[in-house]
Amino acid sequence: MKNFLKKFTIIATVILICLSSTALAAKSQALNRNDSINEILRLVNIERKKAGVKPLKLSRELLRPAAIRAKEITKVFSHTRPNGMPFNSAFYGIDYKTAGENIAAGQTSCKMVMEQWMNSPGHRANILSKKYKYLGVGYLYDSKTAYKHFWVQHFKG
Repeated sequence: MKNFLKKFTIIATVILICLSSTALAAKSQALNRNDSINEILRLVNIERKKAGVKPLKLSRELLRPAAIRAKEITKVFSHTRPNGMPFNSAFYGIDYKTAGENIAAGQTSCKMVMEQWMNSPGHRANILSKKYKYLGVGYLYDSKTAYKHFWVQHFKG
């Protein structure tokens, strides 16, 4: 009986440690939203500088539609919104001449998502476009989805 209790205690302890570390790992996977916004802006402007293009400024007003779109792409991964409208219909009340959107899902870091966008001709074109002056960034972590990390860049000129 003493031997059984010793084995049971060891097994129970190992299970508790595994469960605790799994819970901690799951919590640590979500990135800080504000840090991510600033880091994406920084990385975008590094790429723009390399290409000889003026840096983008963070647009506080574009943060709202970018956050809305980040939530929406957890359901429908498309530049068309779940209601069938184009992405820029989320820009309600925002004055702009030109607009663009980059979306991504699954990348676990700002560096990773930027590398993927820069390796995609359409996304790269948005990032380096001279017609844009402002950037809004959306990031959402949803542990209940397959991709978990959802990214949006909104551009306006």
